[in-house]
Amino acid sequence: MPEVSAKHKVALLRVLRDAARPVGSAVIAKDLQGQGIDLSSRTIRLYLQHMEKEGLVARANRGRNGGRTITPRGVEEIKDALVTARLGFTVARVDTLAAQMTFSLASRAGLIVLNVTTIEETHLVRAMDVMMPIFRAGLGMGEYLALAGGGESLGRYRVAEGRIGIGTVCSVTINGVFLAARIPTASRFGGVLEMDGGKPVRFTDVIGYDGTSLDPLEIFIKGRLLSVRETARKGKGRIGVSFREVPTCALGEVEKILRRLDRIGLNGVLMVGRPNQPLLDFPVHNDRTGLIVNGGLNPVAALEEAGIPNENAAMAALFEFEKLLHYRVLAERIAKGEYAPRQRVGQAIEPVHEDWAIE
Repeated sequence: MPEVSAKHKVALLRVLRDAARPVGSAVIAKDLQGQGIDLSSRTIRLYLQHMEKEGLVARANRGRNGGRTITPRGVEEIKDALVTARLGFTVARVDTLAAQMTFSLASRAGLIVLNVTTIEETHLVRAMDVMMPIFRAGLGMGEYLALAGGGESLGRYRVAEGRIGIGTVCSVTINGVFLAARIPTASRFGGVLEMDGGKPVRFTDVIGYDGTSLDPLEIFIKGRLLSVRETARKGKGRIGVSFREVPTCALGEVEKILRRLDRIGLNGVLMVGRPNQPLLDFPVHNDRTGLIVNGGLNPVAALEEAGIPNENAAMAALFEFEKLLHYRVLAERIAKGEYAPRQRVGQAIEPVHEDWAIE
């Protein structure tokens, strides 16, 4: 039996972790090809047999073709994987998810990128109370979110029993929208942005996407470097953002797209720089213009600040935009006791704009 390299082991485990159901070698092979890893179905089966003996994966049933699932030990193996195997994973993940998006501005439908945060079911009402001011202050990546109960899925992310999954729109969605308009976007770094009077002042911490194995905003949240709740209340504090660059020659089209996104409540761009000029003292490359985008995890960063236990998974899933709920609608339903996760995940968007048409 061939020995499984660290790189292939981690890649196989990631596919199983992200799958919402048991999967077989053929499905895994296709997924790996999209990551630039070419393994035959036979080789994958042999690798899985080896990993099963290690306790990293398990058969879904006794049948030969029942597929495999990842075990808790397998999840830990991903976390403990060699940093060199994970370095640069974040920026690659950004580009992959942007390319997989199918969202259309014209139809207001299609796949966008979600972050997923899970909390205990008993914390749902309090969590919504904490998150709503962040959305109202415009510090999230748009105005929508999704919920899923235990045993349900948000895209390919399956929520554990006894927990609630909160899906917030990820800033990578901006990359995907621009890419659909043939505008390439360079993701430079995630940062902690100081705000005063509701306006950006300066960056206090930054982590480059190409030099980290973790999402920068997850690090900032767990490190308690943000003060999102204070920023929402007073207009002064620190929030999580990302820094992007777009071709200066496409700036006119970029601004047009941002106006359209704003009209449907999906615009998280906080600041657009001047062509070929530094933005908040950070230089941009030649013929580029900088953008500062709200972190999609800002609303759930407030949960950490409020002492509500949570687990974050940035860039966790692709999800249908038309199945998201506006935060006001969802908050009202929860306050009235009308929300039941197993009944509401597929609910269509209820618009709040008086004029919903896109010009």
